[in-house]
Amino acid sequence: MFEQMQMRRTFILAFCVTGIVLLGCLIGFAQSNKPPKTLFFDSDGNSITNNEFVDIRMANFHYPDKTIVKTLQDGTIEFRLQKIAQEGMQAPEFSVKALDGKMITSAELKGKVVVLNFWFIGCPVCRAHKPKLNDLKSRFSGRDDVVFVATTADPAGEVKKYLAKEPFDYVNAADAKSAMDAFVFAGFPKNIVIDRSGKIVYWRSTIAAWDKFESVIRTEIGR
Repeated sequence: MFEQMQMRRTFILAFCVTGIVLLGCLIGFAQSNKPPKTLFFDSDGNSITNNEFVDIRMANFHYPDKTIVKTLQDGTIEFRLQKIAQEGMQAPEFSVKALDGKMITSAELKGKVVVLNFWFIGCPVCRAHKPKLNDLKSRFSGRDDVVFVATTADPAGEVKKYLAKEPFDYVNAADAKSAMDAFVFAGFPKNIVIDRSGKIVYWRSTIAAWDKFESVIRTEIGR
């Protein structure tokens, strides 16, 4: 009887130890199979969010991808993006006619922060962005030191009809192909911020990091 009890205790102890070891193995396996940590940096080495990474990568989506990818000893993967070539460049001189007939020139806008949007009626991404662009502009209502201008190559008559159904709160200019071409860009939409001196400080296509977009505008207004 005593021997049976001892055998039972030994079996239970062995079972418990095995269970503990198995649990430890499972935890270790789970930890070893965690997805690697991913870090994103801009061309200057500043840490950025995943949304900012996507926006920068898509800013000139037709350019060859020169993203530098590193895997560190602990498995962390680092992505460092190439510089957006247009940022830091002087914006070209341009002149467009707003739908109300008023001429808008880059010379007259000097000293103000200028937020540009290039779009066209048949662009689904442009249409999808419009509500958020309207919301962005509303955050700066009442200010005279920042101007939001949307330009399209579409004819003024068609643009007026479209905007009657789908309002776009930027100052809208149509028949603006020559002004847009001066920026030498590819793909729609295009979102640009120009500082008070006429230098391009933000150049994006699609927008995921809306907080970054707004912060750039606020930073430039505050300079």
